[in-house]
Amino acid sequence: MKRSMMTHKKISISLIVLFFAFSGFNSAHLINKPDNDPFLTTGYYVVIGAYAKTKEYYAKRYADQIRQKGYEAHYGFSQKRNYFFVYLFYTENYRASINKMREVRGINEFDEAWVYVSLDVPEEIPAPSVDEPDKEIVSTSESVTSEKVVIAEEVAIEKSVEESKTKEEQVSTEMLPMKEGNSPGETAQNEVTPAEVEGAIEDFKLTTLADATVFFNLYNAQTKNDVTGEIQVIDAERSKLIKVVPGGDYIKLSDPKNGTGKLTLICDVFGYRKVQKDINYYDPSLHMDEEDIDILADIYVVNFELPRYHAGDVVTMYNVYFYKDAALMRPESKYEIGNLQAMLDENEDYRIRIHGHVNGRHPGKIISRGESSNFFALDESNREGFGSAKELSRQRAEIIRDYLDDQGIEASRMEIKAWGGKRMLHDKHSASAKRNVRVEIEILEE
Repeated sequence: MKRSMMTHKKISISLIVLFFAFSGFNSAHLINKPDNDPFLTTGYYVVIGAYAKTKEYYAKRYADQIRQKGYEAHYGFSQKRNYFFVYLFYTENYRASINKMREVRGINEFDEAWVYVSLDVPEEIPAPSVDEPDKEIVSTSESVTSEKVVIAEEVAIEKSVEESKTKEEQVSTEMLPMKEGNSPGETAQNEVTPAEVEGAIEDFKLTTLADATVFFNLYNAQTKNDVTGEIQVIDAERSKLIKVVPGGDYIKLSDPKNGTGKLTLICDVFGYRKVQKDINYYDPSLHMDEEDIDILADIYVVNFELPRYHAGDVVTMYNVYFYKDAALMRPESKYEIGNLQAMLDENEDYRIRIHGHVNGRHPGKIISRGESSNFFALDESNREGFGSAKELSRQRAEIIRDYLDDQGIEASRMEIKAWGGKRMLHDKHSASAKRNVRVEIEILEE
């Protein structure tokens, strides 16, 4: 039986990207904004048109035209950019925004769709301009995409005004949505100019990460599902851990004050191979050519594509703990055991060997599960006996196998290896002796 790795994590700061109407994406991320809300609130939007503050009439009419074609279009005002944007959908999930933008671009009419990152907090309603005007305006993203934010393969960079002008000259009349009053071949008269756009979004440029909110995006390389985990932020010059931060949240990084700004990021989540990346605090643009870096306005995104383990890998379950003298896990072990279960569920070809280790070689009391159905607690149904260190390590490895078997993982996919105290990492009397008590997972087949 296959299980979902984990549900998509809702982003705490509520940033929002738009969904295309015919997508089958998880509806939990889908939010439809009514047109009677004049503002673009905080979030990621897939935009297909942009209009100056005085051109609300055109934004509304274009949204109406798109709806008549069967698409769920809306428009809203960005106080930060001073534009009305026509968009299809938006979501709170970063990866969903990238995926939906690509889908939208697959429609010829919207092949210039782009993601707008809104951090607006509405203050007052803009002066309305809904009377029939005298002139038209371009309603594709061409009006602002001279400085648009492009995502993923099209990394978010501001294009120069000269490039924008050249691009405008090359746009065919088929790329411009036809509106009432326009005849074939007629171009819009009041389009937003590159100069206007340049002034409106000049704050997209990051000079240092002090100006940015950083988002660490962790996801499964195979399924593309979000992964819960942490990132170690390391001063690369001093080889010193600065802090550990959660993935999937928006954070601010402090100045490392190391002269170069070099930082190393390490993501080590059980169930996945360790991934390391380098960034520069003082010059975020240094790594812009790398596929795993996106700059979305003042959001600096570092993407961690996490591959699963391969055959031959041996990894330690550092967050699996046992009661003293017992082959029973403590409750705090559930998360990492859950990760192991999810990995085995995801790939039915995985076969593993579970290695059990203890601290020391002397025999002693062993508390086993007995008739209890609880793998993560001591109770009256447990059985107390006596045995060697090797027997204790064997039973501890077996309790993990038995739990996974109870959860639907076939026991035939799991082997047991008991080491007792033969492979201790530290002296059994040292301060680090507790690290001798551990379980390792060896990948036999994948």
